Amino acid sequence: MNVSLGFSQLKDPILATNEAIGQAIIGLKNAPATLAFIFTSIEFAHPLVLRVANNLLGEIPILGCSSLGIMTNQGVFKHGFAILLLSLSQQTFFNVAAVKDINKKTPLLSGKELGDKLLFGFKNVPRSLSIILSDKLITEGTPLINGLQESLGNSFPLIGASPSDNFGNHKTYQYLNQEMLSESCSGILFGGKFNFGFGIKHGWKPLGKMRCVTSSSGNVIKEINGLAAVKLYEDYFAKNTPDLAKELRRISIYYPLGIYLPGEKEYLLRNIISIKDDGSLVTQGDIPQNSKIRLMISTQDSRLAAVVAACEEAKRSLKAQKIKFLLVFDSAARFSILRKQNDIELCVIKELFGENTPLIGIYTNGEQAPLKSINYLGRTYFHNQSINILAIGEQ
Repeated sequence: MNVSLGFSQLKDPILATNEAIGQAIIGLKNAPATLAFIFTSIEFAHPLVLRVANNLLGEIPILGCSSLGIMTNQGVFKHGFAILLLSLSQQTFFNVAAVKDINKKTPLLSGKELGDKLLFGFKNVPRSLSIILSDKLITEGTPLINGLQESLGNSFPLIGASPSDNFGNHKTYQYLNQEMLSESCSGILFGGKFNFGFGIKHGWKPLGKMRCVTSSSGNVIKEINGLAAVKLYEDYFAKNTPDLAKELRRISIYYPLGIYLPGEKEYLLRNIISIKDDGSLVTQGDIPQNSKIRLMISTQDSRLAAVVAACEEAKRSLKAQKIKFLLVFDSAARFSILRKQNDIELCVIKELFGENTPLIGIYTNGEQAPLKSINYLGRTYFHNQSINILAIGEQ
């Protein structure tokens, strides 16, 4: 496997595309490019950019998306075009696919359809890993995952993210070959000789007593302990609903809900998107009825300790193999908390994996991964506010 990175901050999208891809092609040192991951800020989400990229790359498969921020070895950037260019051996197999118009289907059917498309051509080929990108319209992430695993296998590892925007109610974009997609989910399935390790952590700790979601539907919590769901936050912050609504984004980021999972060390986090007139809480991701939940809190130390733990899990699961590159899916909420210090997490990752390990990543509106990365590649969950480190090893 040969790996090369390219990055440009030029303001003109076409010039930036040419510069970044030119760097990546030179970095491959004449090895044939077989696959590209492209991550950009929102300004680069234009069909012409993809056409230029395809012309320069010889129409190899492309997978990627837009984001409010891009992460590379060089730093964290709010504006830029980044490409990870791969030359894979003939012993590695992969297939890219997408499902469009997910707003017209259920998340379960969208996931099942994507899984079936990714499996095309994989008969008698051992499968290793799937990387998934899904539109933030899918607020019920668990049914999407269930649909994928219905096709790919209940214990098959899925690593993924939902692209982010600039904290507005705007579209997000995915890139698949020559197409720029919205309201879609896309992905890649790897098989054959392909080695990886991953870790996902968040760093939030339980606060206060355990409570029960006594009534919910999808990503709407109607009642907690038999009372209107908003009462949990009203009581804790001593604020009424209108005052909570004014500060909801800050409160949601710093004090998300945590879902207790029996047998797991980590709680699943859920951000609050909005408060309904009846006191229901709308969350970023579903919360099943009868879930045990707690308010959660973090510090900078606990969040950075989570980055270290995620990196160490990714390294341990690859054992002593040489790491060829890293994909990082880091929550946009973490980006918002860090503000001008948003390169701190990147510095931790580079310190643990080495300055010269190729790295590319985005800030996300939700992450997907199994919780345990060492001995058990089981059920994949939909996460909020986590950092997901995917390390790809020597073939």
